[in-house]
Amino acid sequence: MFTNSIGAFRSAACGFALAVASLSMPAFAQEKAASAAEDAVDEIVVTATRRAANVQDIGIAVTALGGDRLTELGLRNSTDLAAMTPGLQFTAPGGPPVAGLISVRGVSQNDFAGHIEPANAFYVDEVYQPSNATSVQELFDVSRVEVLKGPQGTLFGRNATGGLIHVITNQPTDELNGFVDATYGSYDQFRVEAAVGGPLGEGISARVAVLKNKADGYIKNDIGPDILANDTLAARGQVKIEPNDRLTVNLFADWYKIRPVATGGAMITGAAQDADGLGVLLPPGSPTGFGYVDADGDPYTGSFNFPGRFTRETWTVGGKINLDLGGGYSLATVTSYQNLDSEYAADNDFSPVDIGIFGQNAKAKHFTQEIRLIEDEGAFRWTAGLYYLNIKGDYFQGFNLPVFGTYPRANYSVDTQSYSGFGQAEYDLTDQLKLTAGIRVTRDEKDYYYSEVCTGPLCPVFIAPGSLASAGVTTDKHGETGFSGRLALDYKPNSDTLLYASINRGYKAFNYNAGFVGQAPLSGFRFKGEDLMAYEVGGKFEFLDRRLRFNGAAYYYDYSDYQAFDQRGFNFTLFNTSATIYGADFELSARPGMGFQFDAGLALLHTNVKGIPIGTRLLDRKAPQSPDYTINLAATKRFDLGFGQLSGTMNAIYTDDFYAQLTNAQATLIKGSWLANARVSLKLADSGFELAGFVNNLFDKARKTFAFDVSAPPLGGSYGTYATPRWFGLQARYSF
Repeated sequence: MFTNSIGAFRSAACGFALAVASLSMPAFAQEKAASAAEDAVDEIVVTATRRAANVQDIGIAVTALGGDRLTELGLRNSTDLAAMTPGLQFTAPGGPPVAGLISVRGVSQNDFAGHIEPANAFYVDEVYQPSNATSVQELFDVSRVEVLKGPQGTLFGRNATGGLIHVITNQPTDELNGFVDATYGSYDQFRVEAAVGGPLGEGISARVAVLKNKADGYIKNDIGPDILANDTLAARGQVKIEPNDRLTVNLFADWYKIRPVATGGAMITGAAQDADGLGVLLPPGSPTGFGYVDADGDPYTGSFNFPGRFTRETWTVGGKINLDLGGGYSLATVTSYQNLDSEYAADNDFSPVDIGIFGQNAKAKHFTQEIRLIEDEGAFRWTAGLYYLNIKGDYFQGFNLPVFGTYPRANYSVDTQSYSGFGQAEYDLTDQLKLTAGIRVTRDEKDYYYSEVCTGPLCPVFIAPGSLASAGVTTDKHGETGFSGRLALDYKPNSDTLLYASINRGYKAFNYNAGFVGQAPLSGFRFKGEDLMAYEVGGKFEFLDRRLRFNGAAYYYDYSDYQAFDQRGFNFTLFNTSATIYGADFELSARPGMGFQFDAGLALLHTNVKGIPIGTRLLDRKAPQSPDYTINLAATKRFDLGFGQLSGTMNAIYTDDFYAQLTNAQATLIKGSWLANARVSLKLADSGFELAGFVNNLFDKARKTFAFDVSAPPLGGSYGTYATPRWFGLQARYSF
């Protein structure tokens, strides 16, 4: 286990340094083997540095997956990306995509309230998604996905402490092309996506993509409709205008809707509180605090008297302008407006007993404007920009506890305006050595309104004397300024080797406690912005005419004012403390020939969050969603049959034990588990047709993904949410 703090980090760093030293020796750098170009590891061009570059040539830890590889691996939702990204954890804690909880190298924000921005930014075509809800979405008509690890902010978009995920869709071209892709699978799933693009006239091209994914619920409800169904519709349109060879204007619009579906399915088991008030699971068959017993222990069956309801709709419009100013200078702008409307209500006791219902709604409007000036010629290159973000949101959280005659509910709003100026420059000290420096200044201003009311005998459980909720109505206007920065050195001794070292400072703005915060002291209604100092060394290597690729990095993170989310039963509180994180992640890709492709990843992680109130003490705890290690594996074999190509792919991920909540209560421990998937496809030569069959969760594991400690009376239990069971499907695709 990766748990001995200093020793483990030294071991990882020293081991990595030894690997760097050996892998960069001239004898290895010169080692070549005769091979055909098609046997080389794919070269992936990314825009992580705001310039198109080979991922192997930039001194940033990036995992990049092209659209074809996403299809081959069966990664069709953003939460699937963790399967091939070392150091990434991505889950939707309630089962449906109410909120996406993203952890990159242990950096996360587990508060699922609608007004909280994530610690890891999520983008679609350069447009920031401020809501943690919209990060959970179907991947359709995608060109590639880039996952950047480490603090971000000196190059583009919203500043983030942990990293970012960027989904880049297929863009319009001047050639007619498109596809239709249909899948039929388990639970009566029907998924179809289609896209078509091409020229509309001289200098004008367009592309339209649509998606429908509908499936029955995979949790059997003995007394009502089955739970965790899916009914998603989405559409995206883009128009590219190129009046001359210097100016490009991209206009875009997208719409995404999850239609009302039964939701909130989870398994509740009996749990009791220990001496510190933390939940401990009772033996199987033990009743919950209200006497319910899950007799069969099957997480995919249950009796839910309230089937729940979830719906989410977003639409986005905007445009991008790229203007070549000549002399190596260019100007880029990105403008977007997004509207979000979501409603969620679920059985909160997950039983046939009418104990309680939890609801959460959000209505928000997001506007972003970014301007970048770029100089990209010569030994000195730079990017400078301005960024503006406006979020206007109204939110609701409520419980309906009819058996107790108690009805707590919170209404609140947070309006955010964020202004940033950023810049980054790189200078070629020599042909092999490059220095990079960047800085960002961010000013966030927020306007806050909060009101929580409660009627009924159990209100003291939700609203403590002297708490934020007890004040009735709380308002505030506040602003803070934060700084981000980067200093890095890249060394490229030859075309197959890159070594780098960097120091990054990340910043995430202050915010407010809201939702159910009846135990939060009134003095703590606002928590400060967090700062992260990140130290990293890494290397990227290719051998044997690019048949073999190895990338790795070791890092140490030092937090100030870490934004800690503490959930105790029905009370949610954010406060500032300190934390340290260190670890290493590695990726290996190989194309040994004869149609084989192998990919592997390993992430090692240690987290320590300090000063968490446990009973009457302040103790250190592991950060949530932070397994000590994860392993990613994938293997593909391609057969040339003359009339087409037959391919078989298997991929698997092992996630070690981790805690779902910051308290590290035993009831929130998620045991380590494997998840394996398989896919076989046949592409018919010169026809555009492809037929495939797949099995997800190949070994039908009941894989717990999240847990909530609700061991306090009256529930006396722990909720567990589970990934989908084994899922078969057939897929047909026609491309032109």
